[in-house]
Amino acid sequence: MSQNNTSIDQKIEHPLIIVNDDTCSLRYVDPPHSEESLEIPLRYMKGTQAGAICWCLGEDIAYAWPSKVIENYYDQLAAGHWIGLFDDKAGFEGTMKGQSTYYDKLPKGEEPRNAMVTLHRRGIDYVPLLIGRARNSGILFYGSFRMNDCHLKSDPRGMLSSKFWQEHQEWRLWEILDGRTYYNAAMDYSYPEVRQRKLDSMRETLQWYDMDGIELDFCRNPYTFQPSEAWEKREILTEFIRQVRRDLDQAAKKWGRRTELLLRVPFEEKKLHEAGMDVNAWLRESLVSKLIMSRPLNDYNQGLEPWLSSCREHGVAFYPSIEQGPMHNSIHNHVTNESADQTVLRQRAMAQNYLSQGAAGVYMFNFPCLLYQNRPTPENLRRMTGLFNEIGRKETLVGKSKQYAFWKDLPMQVESRRPAKFHQTIRFNLFDPDLGREDTNVQLSFHQVPTPNPHVDARHFKELDAILPPGWVTYWLNGQEVPEKWIKRQKQPEGKIASGFQLGVHEKITITPPVSAMKQGENSLGFYVPRFPEEHDPYIQIYELLVDVNYTS
Repeated sequence: MSQNNTSIDQKIEHPLIIVNDDTCSLRYVDPPHSEESLEIPLRYMKGTQAGAICWCLGEDIAYAWPSKVIENYYDQLAAGHWIGLFDDKAGFEGTMKGQSTYYDKLPKGEEPRNAMVTLHRRGIDYVPLLIGRARNSGILFYGSFRMNDCHLKSDPRGMLSSKFWQEHQEWRLWEILDGRTYYNAAMDYSYPEVRQRKLDSMRETLQWYDMDGIELDFCRNPYTFQPSEAWEKREILTEFIRQVRRDLDQAAKKWGRRTELLLRVPFEEKKLHEAGMDVNAWLRESLVSKLIMSRPLNDYNQGLEPWLSSCREHGVAFYPSIEQGPMHNSIHNHVTNESADQTVLRQRAMAQNYLSQGAAGVYMFNFPCLLYQNRPTPENLRRMTGLFNEIGRKETLVGKSKQYAFWKDLPMQVESRRPAKFHQTIRFNLFDPDLGREDTNVQLSFHQVPTPNPHVDARHFKELDAILPPGWVTYWLNGQEVPEKWIKRQKQPEGKIASGFQLGVHEKITITPPVSAMKQGENSLGFYVPRFPEEHDPYIQIYELLVDVNYTS
């Protein structure tokens, strides 16, 4: 591979899959530990389409290398901070129950589950060893830095919280209200001290470690200035990026190899504007080697333009990000678990939509958390790691079952006689070549719930039936009414559905159209109640549209 070439002008490689690992793969390792444990982050990537790893080196502190310029994870542990998610002998569930252990209170001779801690106790800096193993396996190694991570807000005096952050609360982005104010723990890059702290930590790793480059992750979390001031201050951040590029060029001279700069930023123009991220300027100035963009929660309708064309114009590889999993409901700020099968089906679907639009490859964010932190069964682990052989090429996704989840703008409210085109239509993108195959089966499913008309006079109110008779709501797929023979209706019990809503007894509607009824690109599913509105007529709520594309042969 070209990474073994010592020429600084070597050709940049563009792997099919880039895997982001926030060190989960080494934080949840059953002892005993040794240097051989460093094979764990790489073992499922070897010989697959996954050709690069972005290894998270730090947030507000350095938790993956023994830094001398900022506080580090190891010192925090030695000081007696609770280890929690980073080193819990009881595992993830035990941590949630408060069964955490302490670095200095483990029984004598007993190892924590965190292999990095074990190696540090033995005086071993594992990072260069991991880089060497990656290179020997033909896997590019990028050190990843989260530029404004807010995990520390959950424990403001805990092990992820630096004295710098604690002593400079006046530099926080207090204007931010997103994420129930979670993101306002981020720091303001207007202050030179904030920027210098980041530069110092990155320079240290560039001098110590022979990496293929570094990643600046601006999606954890996507703010660098007070949002109202950010666009006016965008040149500050651009100059920061220029300095990082200069530091990388210096490192290239030291190590004799091209060092790349990867940037992970949000897709949305509004978020880029409110963060002062002038991505177009970064592309024009050739500051970036690979551009990674994220929602940062999976949106199966995400288009890649104009960024894909802009990257091609400037010779930059474009990698859209597939998040580790679960779907998100914006109303409840809800995150839901997925089964291993759902993860596989949905990761395939996200990759299919991205690759069919022309992306250079895909980026998998935090996927190792599903493989190591959640401790799946061997069979589920086999299913999920199989994705490394599938989702980097369109060709290897042909004939694979996929599930597209279009929950982002739901629930939708349907009322009598409102035409489908007026807020009663879900538009969804399918860039799936399997739709052109006769041996493909397609199913659309959603929850349908009648609710009281909020404008009904109490004198006219009557109890609603949970199940509406066939024909009360008509469904229109790509402008054509769905015949009853395509529809299956199933009564559902009261309870919480996957996107976090608590529903009463209701129906699940499944539509199985011929594959010829589907389109490449944008499709639509409209809802229409043909009856004249009576005062007691319910409104109907639609939740969780799923589109399953299955190869049947």
